[in-house]
Order: sequence, then C-alpha cells, then structure tokens
Amino acid sequence: MQTRRPDRRILRTKNRLKSALLELIARRHYDEITVEEIVDLAQIGRSTFYSHFSSKEELLFAGFDYWVLSLSEPNGSPASPKRFQFSLPMLHHIRAQKHFFQATVERSPAGGVRRKTTALIAEVARRELERIEPSQEAASREAQAHAVAGAFLGLVSWWLASGDRMTAEEADRVFQRLVTPVD
Repeated sequence: MQTRRPDRRILRTKNRLKSALLELIARRHYDEITVEEIVDLAQIGRSTFYSHFSSKEELLFAGFDYWVLSLSEPNGSPASPKRFQFSLPMLHHIRAQKHFFQATVERSPAGGVRRKTTALIAEVARRELERIEPSQEAASREAQAHAVAGAFLGLVSWWLASGDRMTAEEADRVFQRLVTPVD
C-alpha cells in the first residue's frame, strides 16, 4: 500500500500561517493577536485559514500536541521504571523556546493555551503512570497526572524566571524527586 504525500501547497500554506503567528508572537502577547492579523501577514485569505484551522489556538498547537504525546511512547532506550521520561526533552524544548513559552503559556494563566498545555502534559503523565504503576486505580491515576502536570509547569515557570541558575538536567532531577511515585 502506497502512502499519500501531503499536498505541497497545503504544507506551504500551513507553514506560512505558522510563521506569521510566530512572528507576531515575537512582537506582541499571544492573546492580543487576531486571526485577521495572521492572515494579513501570511498573505492568505481568511477562508483559507479556516479551511485548515478552526482557531489561532489550533494553529499554535499544530504538530506540538503530536510531539508532546509521542514523548510517552517507548523510544528504544530503556525507560527507568519509576521516572517520567517526558520531562527532560520538554525542558530542553522549552529552554530553546523560552520567549515563545513565556508569551503563550505563562502570560495567559487562565487562558485556553494554558489549559491545553496542562491537558497535554497531564495526558503524557497519565500514559507514563500506566507504565510506572500499572495497577493504580484510574481515578487516582488521573488525579496524579494532573498534579504532575501542575508541578511540571510550576517548576518550568520558576526555572525560566530564575535565568541560568540550573541546567535542564538539574531541573529534571528536581522534578523527578518531586513527582516520582514511592513504593
């Protein structure tokens, strides 16, 4: 069976929209940006935007959610039985995208971006908890997954604000000590 390659025009359009959004985020707060501004900068019609994305939030998370969820999948290296494997790659990514993270997640603490980010991290944590503690009751696992997500985002906010006082590896060790289940 032959897999179908995505249409290059569609990829080009999506890339132009994503680039326009990122350029606007570099200048202003995410919540102040409108779809109209995005399509104007990308030189794409509004109807074209909505044929690919239902909102600017969907554009923002395009591809990111897939990557975050993939962090809970086995990656070929043996996972430590009691450690969360998503955190260190996420910390490296966030450090590399510090301005972007601060402009989107931190500046809208009650907004949709923060909720979506928290939900993604909680989903990754829930998947990892299934590996770490397979016999845990579902409601307890869900509660713990949200606590892990909150701890991770809280640590990230402090870590970014503190400058270069800690490497990603050091921040991950702190995170692991906070959230690793005990027997």
